[in-house]
Amino acid sequence: MENGGNTQNEPARFWTQANALLRKNLTYQKRNVKTTVRLILFPFAVCLLLVLIQKLLDNQLDKAKYTCGCTCENSQGEGQCVEEVCGIEYSDLDQVSTCSVPTPPEWAPLMQFPAPKYRAVRTEFLPNSDFPNSSCRTGGSCPVTMFFTGNNQSLGQSENLLLI
Repeated sequence: MENGGNTQNEPARFWTQANALLRKNLTYQKRNVKTTVRLILFPFAVCLLLVLIQKLLDNQLDKAKYTCGCTCENSQGEGQCVEEVCGIEYSDLDQVSTCSVPTPPEWAPLMQFPAPKYRAVRTEFLPNSDFPNSSCRTGGSCPVTMFFTGNNQSLGQSENLLLI
């Protein structure tokens, strides 16, 4: 017996299944209109909230308190400023943090070493023979253990590494 071109033993064709699934989903969405509307409007509400927060922050940060202090260098007779100069010297304490530093000083790379009581020593947990005994912690004579990565093996093995 044929039913829509298929016999009862054959599975339904793809388009027949797709059509049935579409109708089922539309029926479900008709019953749950509020949920569907909320699902669609939620991303718009989040975007609107983000825009409002951004406007509020921009409005607050554009106040004179949060801008670098400036002064007029060259002015014309009618109170018009020809050249405005901004910098730390024209700012108060609240404004200094917003001023740019055109030429920041260069610092040498800094190395931080652990205090002697925190340096690696041989224990039951770390039985490596390269580590010193824990007695060196009392006198503060424990060497610093540093890990190196890279291809320069001679640098890692050098004794006077801290002089570089």
